[in-house]
Amino acid sequence: MILTEYDISYAVKEYLYDKKYTIITWNPPGSQGTFTIPNPDKDPTYKGQTGSESPDLIAFNFEEIVFVEAKDSISKSYSDIEKLIKLLSNNKRRELLFKICTKQMEALEHKIDLEKLKIKIGVAVPYAEDIKKLYNKYKNITIYSVKCNFQEWDNKIIDAGINMKDIFKIQEEVI
Repeated sequence: MILTEYDISYAVKEYLYDKKYTIITWNPPGSQGTFTIPNPDKDPTYKGQTGSESPDLIAFNFEEIVFVEAKDSISKSYSDIEKLIKLLSNNKRRELLFKICTKQMEALEHKIDLEKLKIKIGVAVPYAEDIKKLYNKYKNITIYSVKCNFQEWDNKIIDAGINMKDIFKIQEEVI
């Protein structure tokens, strides 16, 4: 069963929601994105925006905030992990990201202090045996490995009434 990036991102969003995380933003493939983080280091003479980025999923509970990139293949996920690491290690971009997340949470009537939360970088990918070995060059990454419980799956039937636990199994591992 081949899962699409949409299947994977949707399954992990629902998984985190079931674990009592609040979803700050979810940007499935093809969406316009809730928001993007502009590149403050771009050429100031260029009038457009280049290098804007937005994590696929941002969720928090009152202990941590997790930034997740979803991909339909493990090999495609490495560059997205690097993108998240770079985004969160750039002080200007991280500060802007935190301001936007804080405002988003205020709109949901949650007060949070992102500076006090543990920051997690996550990657959501299809299930693979010994998946930790495939990410051994990274430290402090959470892997959400997604497996479909059915040989045949039609993602066009996803609706709010479906219990995602019946369709997908998520294995969460930290390296």
